[in-house]
Amino acid sequence: MRYAILADVHANLEALQAVMAAVKKAKPDRVIHLGDLVGYGASPVECVDAVRQSKAKGICGNHERYITGVTSIELVSRDDKRATIEYSRDRLRPDQLLDLKCLPLQIATEDGLLFVHGSPRNEDEYLLTYEAYMENIQYLRMTMPDVHVCFFGHTHVPALATATNVESKFEEKPDVAVVQLADSRTYLINPGSVGQPRDRCAKAAWALYDSTEDVVEFRRAAYDVAGAQRRMAAAGFDEKLVQRLGLGQ
Repeated sequence: MRYAILADVHANLEALQAVMAAVKKAKPDRVIHLGDLVGYGASPVECVDAVRQSKAKGICGNHERYITGVTSIELVSRDDKRATIEYSRDRLRPDQLLDLKCLPLQIATEDGLLFVHGSPRNEDEYLLTYEAYMENIQYLRMTMPDVHVCFFGHTHVPALATATNVESKFEEKPDVAVVQLADSRTYLINPGSVGQPRDRCAKAAWALYDSTEDVVEFRRAAYDVAGAQRRMAAAGFDEKLVQRLGLGQ
């Protein structure tokens, strides 16, 4: 089974279109999104519709929970971030809001895969430290021993972790970085962000995983960054949010 895995689209239509074109060429068996389709970007309606039309299965991110009221937007401390969430909320159709509200927090498959937004143990956890990775690997081994690979998003940084190592320097590699996994290990893998990359590479990130060959490919796709920035500026978003898109941070 071949999986295309997308995370953190964040209403960036230009980035999503570039990635979906690459996904179409790759011809995966399934497309999975790891949450946060909305927020930050200026095209929430178009992005939610595009993912729906692709028949992708997905999970609920923190931005979906803010937008649908499952989590109070008052918990968002930054005014610029809150403004983009309110922008998405105010533009999405009722049917789109219902779809987002009904997304599960996790998806597990029969071939040993788990898909989450934050981490296996907490949907809001940011996996940013070595200790957090190790604790979550141990959590998986103790509570879900059948899971071979857990794919997660939320940090916007591509990463691959085992019980002994964390690799997160994929921005220095070519547009396709191929990694052969080992069947005996437990992995945490972040495909990176489609619409808000934060590893100092502005290209949209996604991953392709072959469960038969046990191979993951970290992929990047160039897209019209300036076009996405113009949409954000026209929507009245904070200039810092607009500029960071071109910096990949």
